[in-house]
Amino acid sequence: MSPEQSGAPAARPTQKKARTMSIGVVLERLRQEFPDVTVSKIRFLESEGLVHPQRTASGYRRFTDSDVERLRYILVTQRDNYTPLKVIRDQLDAMDSGQVTALLSAGDAEPIVSPENFRKPVKTRLTDTDVADQANCDVSFIADLSSAGLVTPDTSGFYTADDVRVASTAIALREFGFDSRLLKRLRMTAERQADLLSQVAKPVARKGDDTARERAEEMGQQMTALVVSLHAILVKNALRAELDK
Repeated sequence: MSPEQSGAPAARPTQKKARTMSIGVVLERLRQEFPDVTVSKIRFLESEGLVHPQRTASGYRRFTDSDVERLRYILVTQRDNYTPLKVIRDQLDAMDSGQVTALLSAGDAEPIVSPENFRKPVKTRLTDTDVADQANCDVSFIADLSSAGLVTPDTSGFYTADDVRVASTAIALREFGFDSRLLKRLRMTAERQADLLSQVAKPVARKGDDTARERAEEMGQQMTALVVSLHAILVKNALRAELDK
């Protein structure tokens, strides 16, 4: 006799419980692509409501594969597009509601980077030869940029993807007659702007809790985007005024 005939409720198919992992395992997986990610960074993203790990009875965080992909999406979007967390949160909310589909899916080997931004380097620890190859210039030009303080190797002598972008941009400016002296002046302008922003961000970083540094960096990222936009407008207007004289 079937359950329907006997009047007994039909057995519900059991759902397989998603495998979970500790924050340490999550960190190990993410660091393959994001060497600078930290536990406090993950905790900060949780405190901002961008990821929602499960909690054990003892209060320990447990993450699923979906949580890791969500974190990866956040980190890629921040790294490659400098997108503020508020915008990323809106994107994630839209994905959660089914309004849009995530640009990054599980198994993607490369983040999606638009050509107008920059190309992703093959390595994260680059030699001066790597930087020269990716920027299509001579190694001697990288040495000139290093002397001018525009690119700076770490203590092991390695460069980063940002140094490739600096070199590529400096090459384009060189076509307009920007020599090392003018490039140094641009660097000094950037340092003055960074000093202004640090006066706002440093007090946040010094608050002492485990996400203070991440909050300060997020604030700095958003302010940088605004300052760069404003600076571009002011430079354009000032140049136009100079040409009209």
